Amino acid sequence: MMRRLVEHAREAVRFAPVKPAVMAGIRAAIATIFPVVVATVLRLPEGVWLSLGGFNVSFADKGGSYRARATSMASGLLVGALAAFLGAVAGEHPVLTIVMVLLWVTACSFAGVYGVAASVVGNTAASAFVVSLAFPSSGWGEALSRGGMLALGGLWAMFLSLVLWPIRPYRPSRLAVAQCFRDLAEYAGEVTRVFSGEEDGSLWQGLIQRHHARIRETLEVAGSTLAATRRGRGESQRGEQLLVLLQIADTMFGTVIALSDVMESLPRERRTEPAWRLVERSVVGFCASLQTLARGVETEGKVKPLPPLEWGLEPAGTPRPAAGTEERAKYLYALRLLAQLRDFMGAATRTETRLADPNALRQADPLTWTQRVLGPVRDNLSLDSMVLRHALRVGLTTTVAVCVSLAFIPSHGHWVTITVLTIMQPYTGATFLKGLQRVGGTVVGGVLAAAAASSIQQYPQALPPLLFVTVAISIAVIPLNYGLYTAFLTLTFVLLAEMGTGDWGLARVRILNTLIGGALALAGTWLLWERSEHQLLPEQISAALRANREHFLQVFANRREPSRDPQEGFSEARRKMGLATINAEASFQRLLSEPRRRTEPLEPLMTLLAYLRRFAASVVALSATPREVFPDGRRAHLERFADTVGGVLEDLADAVVRGRPPSPLPDLEKWLREAPLAAEHAEAGAEEESLLRIQLERVTRRLIVLHGAVSRRGTGSPLERTPSAVAASR
Repeated sequence: MMRRLVEHAREAVRFAPVKPAVMAGIRAAIATIFPVVVATVLRLPEGVWLSLGGFNVSFADKGGSYRARATSMASGLLVGALAAFLGAVAGEHPVLTIVMVLLWVTACSFAGVYGVAASVVGNTAASAFVVSLAFPSSGWGEALSRGGMLALGGLWAMFLSLVLWPIRPYRPSRLAVAQCFRDLAEYAGEVTRVFSGEEDGSLWQGLIQRHHARIRETLEVAGSTLAATRRGRGESQRGEQLLVLLQIADTMFGTVIALSDVMESLPRERRTEPAWRLVERSVVGFCASLQTLARGVETEGKVKPLPPLEWGLEPAGTPRPAAGTEERAKYLYALRLLAQLRDFMGAATRTETRLADPNALRQADPLTWTQRVLGPVRDNLSLDSMVLRHALRVGLTTTVAVCVSLAFIPSHGHWVTITVLTIMQPYTGATFLKGLQRVGGTVVGGVLAAAAASSIQQYPQALPPLLFVTVAISIAVIPLNYGLYTAFLTLTFVLLAEMGTGDWGLARVRILNTLIGGALALAGTWLLWERSEHQLLPEQISAALRANREHFLQVFANRREPSRDPQEGFSEARRKMGLATINAEASFQRLLSEPRRRTEPLEPLMTLLAYLRRFAASVVALSATPREVFPDGRRAHLERFADTVGGVLEDLADAVVRGRPPSPLPDLEKWLREAPLAAEHAEAGAEEESLLRIQLERVTRRLIVLHGAVSRRGTGSPLERTPSAVAASR
């Protein structure tokens, strides 16, 4: 337990490798502090609601297209104003207060069924409601005035963010991802130059030394930049599209390495033949497409569409190397790799088009407005729904916090409820980590506020500039560390509250109330319908195994019907497989962050997740194998292989969920050795059989490792390094 606490403490103070969002911080400070200054100069009552409206609406700006940002901020403005009005009215009646807290906070938390942006708006609306509850109004007029002031502050924040000072937070990520494609284009271009030049082994070695490490570093930098940009923003569409592009670039990198290896192995005298000149021209076309794609990714507005991807297509009449030769097998393998690159480029093109114009590829929505609104609600009206469980948990815990505040906390009890709303997350590990950061940041911020209070009393004119700086820093450091953000936010609002009340000793109250709120949040998370990652992870891994099964069977379904579009259904199956694998990996990371992690062998889980990726990569490579290697006369053998693999994956998925050992694995390796896979067509030969057999053997080896990992997890046995396990892991 002590070791885990040390791990959590280190995670709580870890800084992300990214620069602070200075411009966003300054803009948020202007949106928050400028209304306070104006209200003070004009002597407007309750000017603090202007500031709260500006801060909440600025927080709702999580990036993306202007339309998405405007929709999110406008929603935050309207719902926030309504929350302030309802809170002011309900605060006059204690019984109504309890009922309204339960209903309003639960509804705001349940808004997550409509996506991440709706969840952010719901959280800010819930916060505005509980703050307004703490200051009951004297009548309907004052309640309406409070809602109007909050809306006016929100309008100012929208005008500042969308008109006066629009910031493009994803610009650094765009440039970083575009650089990946540019470096990849430079590498592929040098491959063709060395291929067509004089034979010299040192040239190929120098090519590897110059480019491989640099491209990998570029990919890593782009990944860290994108992760830091997405952290804490809540917006998902643009960030996810850039993440998909980055993954495509990484996959292309591996494919180009394989293609350059094939081209390097070809004798110099063969490189001038028409077949290999086609490969060379195709790589040049690939480079041009990469450069066009890079320009599109780094451009904020609309871009010209990529030209048709005609490179890598073998024109009719192109003479192939002689059948049955090793050179012919290499040539077919090169064509398969080019086909993979063309498919990846097509997927990247579609993603880049959505990035530039989210509506460009959007098909007509067959659902009515009522179905779009009521459908997510209906689908989540079950305790099996993570969103509903979290909404009920937050609503009940916040209601308890309000009751405790009304009964036992005479000063600033809303700080308790704000802490509960801020800390509680859908997952236990995330709640615990955020609780540590919130409490630690509040203690540090409270100490700083207490130290600053004495000086502010003597020089009150220095308070607005100081608040401007603290707000700017708090927003700027959100990507770095949430605890640091909390420290400066605490300093800001403690000083703001002290200025409004004249009580310059509120730092101690803030710290105490935050500790109470943190304890309530953790208690609510653990006691109310908790489903730890120990329970959720098997379901996520099972879903990933089934998605890989569907992806694998889709590949063979496309082969059974030669006239069928090879991408029909395959792209969607590959997308679902990727998302399911990402969800399983995220669940595993949350398991590691849980404070009460149950004892479970981690090696089988890590092996499962790693080889899910490898199995998927082998199936993707298999999908690019030329169709003529699946002849009619041998189709029954391949279909039996596909059905067997599909059955094994289904059994593994069920075994993971039930915690049982899987059924014995069929001897697929023996079947591959005995199965006649050679094509019957005259133009095909042993090289096609070799390519197909290599791909199926790789799929089989990955499956053996997955089966072994599930077996070790089901029996709890240690890793056995048997000869078959060692061979399968290679």
